[in-house]
Amino acid sequence: MNTTRTTLVSMALLTCMSMTSVFSAASAQTAYLPASASTEPAKDAFYTSPSATALTSSNPGDVLRYRTIPLGSYKSFTGAGYQLMYRTTNNDGAPSASVTTVLIPDNVPATGRKLMSYQSMYDSLTLSCSPSYLTVQGKLFEESYLDAILKAGVIVVMSDYEGLQSQWIAGKNTAHGVLDGIRAAIKFNKTGLNSTTPVGMMGFSGGGHATGWAAEMASEYAPELNIVGAAMGGIPANVESVANKVDGGAFASVYFGAVVGLARAYPAIDPNKYATTAGIAMIKDMGNRCLLGMFEGQSDMLIKYAFQKSTKYLKDANFLKLPEIAAIIQDNNMGSRIPSMPVYIYEGTNDEIMPIADVDALVKAYCAAGVSVQYNRTGGDHLLMAIAPTPMRNFVLDRLNGKIAPNTCK
Repeated sequence: MNTTRTTLVSMALLTCMSMTSVFSAASAQTAYLPASASTEPAKDAFYTSPSATALTSSNPGDVLRYRTIPLGSYKSFTGAGYQLMYRTTNNDGAPSASVTTVLIPDNVPATGRKLMSYQSMYDSLTLSCSPSYLTVQGKLFEESYLDAILKAGVIVVMSDYEGLQSQWIAGKNTAHGVLDGIRAAIKFNKTGLNSTTPVGMMGFSGGGHATGWAAEMASEYAPELNIVGAAMGGIPANVESVANKVDGGAFASVYFGAVVGLARAYPAIDPNKYATTAGIAMIKDMGNRCLLGMFEGQSDMLIKYAFQKSTKYLKDANFLKLPEIAAIIQDNNMGSRIPSMPVYIYEGTNDEIMPIADVDALVKAYCAAGVSVQYNRTGGDHLLMAIAPTPMRNFVLDRLNGKIAPNTCK
């Protein structure tokens, strides 16, 4: 009897200690001085990752540090803005850190608050193009897209989902970055959110890829989140198909940037091993660029590498078919998991980057698995769709407001 009682007491104490550890990590939210628009991430101590020990002792989504940010043009709709560094998980499953931006509108209700996870369309190999830094600078290309969300009294979280290493297009790393960014916003002691908070997700292009991967991995990686809907557009459902489509065309830089981004997520692969002399120079140069950076005052990759062929930079004309490369491609294609929430998919038949057949196949797979899908298959191209996010935004706002999701699967 005494042994049983001792065992029960020991189990209770262990449980309490475990819970205390979780809450202590979640509440250890260190305040930093306000962000400065003049300090780039490479020179900003806020972006320095905590030690491996600190990361290991924390939980996914824990807020490790935070600071206020200048609101810029958001001041019309926002009561407060913050940057959070939070604990997440990289592509290999190891603890890592990233930064997210939280915008709290001035008309947010006292109770029953809602959260929108907005995945910016940043396709970048440098933190200088990250949403957190561009927001502080007032140069985020999509800044106005958030206005209607903030006006509706919905809190916005916008994570640097590529992580501190800018692992562009790495699926699992990206999904973790989004989902842990949501967790961080909920845990942050100034948002007034909780475990039952309804969450919506949306994004286009790179942000559509991030939203899609987060939707597919949510039930596996963050099942406690109450994600009520996800809207994604311009999505690279099949990495190889995208590479083949853009090779030698206006968006050829997407291929080369993806090589660099995925090499960072798979360090066993040295991209220089596969590169020509020109390719080695390209890899080094590409590491400081982002797609469409010229619109945000950053180094752009689009124009410099437009209409370049992969054979100029890669030794093997069948690079994408090499076994080790094909395995990485397969690991980063969408559709290997199924979303657990209603989704909206927005794709154009004239998209210059994303093959429509791959998106059609993804929708078919989702529908066959019983997912509620609203598929907006339009005649638009990638750039025209990028500046028309209203259908995606309305879909998610409707889900946050409890409306039943349309289903075009039938």
